[in-house]
Amino acid sequence: MKQRSALGRRPPSLRTLVLVGATAFAPLAHADIGVPMVAIFLPPMWLSLVPVVLLEAWILRRMLSLPIGTALRSSTIGNVLTTIIGVPLVWLALAFLEGTCCGGAAGLTTFGQKVYAVTIQSPWLIPYEKDLSWMIPAAMAVLVIPFFIVTVAIEGFVNRRVLANADPKRVWKATWVANAWSYLLIVMLAWPAFLIAGKMGRWVIIDWFIGAVFASWKLIHG
Repeated sequence: MKQRSALGRRPPSLRTLVLVGATAFAPLAHADIGVPMVAIFLPPMWLSLVPVVLLEAWILRRMLSLPIGTALRSSTIGNVLTTIIGVPLVWLALAFLEGTCCGGAAGLTTFGQKVYAVTIQSPWLIPYEKDLSWMIPAAMAVLVIPFFIVTVAIEGFVNRRVLANADPKRVWKATWVANAWSYLLIVMLAWPAFLIAGKMGRWVIIDWFIGAVFASWKLIHG
């Protein structure tokens, strides 16, 4: 019980987080370890990968007058790199920083404490169970900002490489516009799914991921 309570107060170390990817199975999550927001945003990103690739390819084709094959190739490479590497690494870095300096439970008594809980502590939410219904969307709104910046940076770099003959300024503008629409699409697809899952009480993916983190932490610390 002491181990689980300690994890509830502070997100685990970087070493623990890295091992999550290697954990094949874990029991259902314990409520007192908080919510790693990677478990919230990665599933809709994975599920919407194909429509996002198609949407961004269409926008790149229209804005840069590209052949459809070229637009699809650039969009596919950029989105795969973003989904598999870019966004997860950004979350990992933010969660590590939170666990290093800001992982303690400060409470939700004042307005300032509530803001702190969903901004500075947005990567790994402290387990205030009764308030997670508003904390999760608030934290997601905060995390979208760094995710969007990194996504545009990665996909802009890919687009510049693949579309070497296009005007750089137009490529970056098209990348920004395409990602603005794709993030909107992800929210539109994810929000109804989360509402349904929440009402049914079946947060299976989130439970699995949190359980994987907890199992990895136990493996390291005994």
